[in-house]
Amino acid sequence: MLRLSSKLRFAIKVSLSLTLSYVIPMAMGWAQPNTAAMTVMLIASAGAVSDGVSKGMIRVIGTVIGAIIGMILIALFPQERMIYLISMSLIVSMLSYLYYAYQGDSTVLMLSAMMVMMLFLNGVEDAFLYGVDRTYMTLFGILMYTFVGVFLWPVKPEKETLNDAPKGRMFVWLDPEYFKATLQLFLVFWFSVAFWIYFNPPAGFLVVMLATLLGLLTAFSPLKPSLLILLFSIGFAFAALMYTAVLPSLVYAWQLALFIFTYTFIAFYLINPKITIFFLIGMFTLGISNEMAYNFDVFLMTLLAFYMFLIILMFFYNFPFSSRPEHLFSLMKERFIKHSEALVVLEKDTKNRSFLDKFIYAYHTQQLKSSIIKMQLWGSKVDTKHFWQNTPEHIEAFSSSCLAYLKQETKLSNCYERMEKINWQCLKVNRF
Repeated sequence: MLRLSSKLRFAIKVSLSLTLSYVIPMAMGWAQPNTAAMTVMLIASAGAVSDGVSKGMIRVIGTVIGAIIGMILIALFPQERMIYLISMSLIVSMLSYLYYAYQGDSTVLMLSAMMVMMLFLNGVEDAFLYGVDRTYMTLFGILMYTFVGVFLWPVKPEKETLNDAPKGRMFVWLDPEYFKATLQLFLVFWFSVAFWIYFNPPAGFLVVMLATLLGLLTAFSPLKPSLLILLFSIGFAFAALMYTAVLPSLVYAWQLALFIFTYTFIAFYLINPKITIFFLIGMFTLGISNEMAYNFDVFLMTLLAFYMFLIILMFFYNFPFSSRPEHLFSLMKERFIKHSEALVVLEKDTKNRSFLDKFIYAYHTQQLKSSIIKMQLWGSKVDTKHFWQNTPEHIEAFSSSCLAYLKQETKLSNCYERMEKINWQCLKVNRF
């Protein structure tokens, strides 16, 4: 019997989910089918592989909570736009921090943040009606994704990835990178708001929502801005080709369904799911609906709006905190030294530990583990061509020795020996 690869199965599942999220609402005459489709795209891009009924219910609860919070904010501040935006930014920042700190499937928190912002897309006028429609379509997208995940090649619990199955603490608090990412996202939100208020782009508040959501997914990730811009441009060029050459010739519903399925499959099968969203988002510029109106001027204006939030994201890639791999790898080295030395001191006296000492010990243990795990990621991304005094072998040897130390398979002195073989000055270590 032919066995399909996990990548192929995942691409088929996402493509089918997104197609159903588009086609069924259009067949029923429901408004805003693109909201359901975008929900599927965001969940899939967040890397959620296991999709049981319980996980789908949790996402539904998170969506409803976000919608309720959004409604309460609009009810409290219907005329005070600035107070409303300040309250929204604080709530979205809190949800963003929880998104980073949670060690399981954090898409529920992302969906909550999305709903808080989505209710404001059309302003405060008729916010309740628009809010109900968008909440309903978001829930429908979650339902389709869960339904397909349960009945088509379901992922059993024992096959879930490490990212889906949290081990130890459910939340990792006080991680410096999580605070930095949250602050960075807060700045992205307000920079986008300022851009929206002063320049009034065609997409309106959608620029703010997309910049914030994509910033949530890409903060402190090993994605180069040049790669994102290239993928974004390819995605929009492909969308422009589909808009002019393919969509006008589609007549029947099955043709549109096949088009959406193929478009999504190409994105999720040929591109890493983590960055697929930057290609697939071009599909949302097509304005797919029951009554298509082909206007290339409108298409270009929509394209411009999407490029606006991409430029905002690129601006904050290295501001106020650097996301360069060599910088973050060096920073993880400094934290490794700090936390490992602190643990050595604390382990000298294990009998007379106070409650505070136990708390400090647990904190350093968790931060050491987190720093070493991140070191494995960023060390592999350092481009040694630009730092000729270092080699990939030396960097990998140091990272591996730190991981072995975490597993208690080697001594701390071996880590220091490997560390001394790296020219850290050449990596241009920064403090922040």
